[in-house]
Amino acid sequence: MRNFLSSLGIAAMALAGCHATVFTPSPADALREQVQELEAKNSALESRVEELNAQLSSKSEVAATPGAIPTITPELEQATPRVAKISIGSLSRVVPTSVPSAMAAQPGELVVFMNVFDGKDRAFQLTGTVDLEASAHAPGGKVVSLASRHWGPLQLRDVYRSGFGTPHYSLQVPIVVPADMNDATLLVVVTYVDGWTGRTLKTERAMPWPIDDFLAEIPSKVE
Repeated sequence: MRNFLSSLGIAAMALAGCHATVFTPSPADALREQVQELEAKNSALESRVEELNAQLSSKSEVAATPGAIPTITPELEQATPRVAKISIGSLSRVVPTSVPSAMAAQPGELVVFMNVFDGKDRAFQLTGTVDLEASAHAPGGKVVSLASRHWGPLQLRDVYRSGFGTPHYSLQVPIVVPADMNDATLLVVVTYVDGWTGRTLKTERAMPWPIDDFLAEIPSKVE
């Protein structure tokens, strides 16, 4: 019994010496949550507006066609998904095809992962054309055009990927960055034109050059 009480006393003293860190809630926490919630609602509303604009464009085409008989019900119209937003994924990068060198031009392949969403923020397939423009912007103001590529409707369908992760379009373009542009920022602009309605959506993303951190860590394995 005496040993038990001694052990209990030691345990109590040990617990008394422990201090838990308690973070006091800040009014800024609630404001940050409110801002995030408002941003999410705003993004959803913008996507919905884009989808409604697409529906209006489609209806206008039917109305402008001589002899056209509108057989589309309002329910069918609302249930038809339409592209509302395109974006360039954060994993988009330039993959060097040779060991980086400050003394020579750097050949590489620009790999752009284009994400597409409907008005409910769900992955969506496109039917139309895509144009990609890539340019390097040096700190001193020098701008060099690196690539210009066009994908037609069938070509665009062939580069759609729906395996692991979010379904996306994989746009790959060979580029060569001049030797004096090692510190440049790469600007990629993607423009989509809907084949049915003629609507145009555009997105852009800036990324540093060289971009591939994985290959930068193992330059000896770059072929």
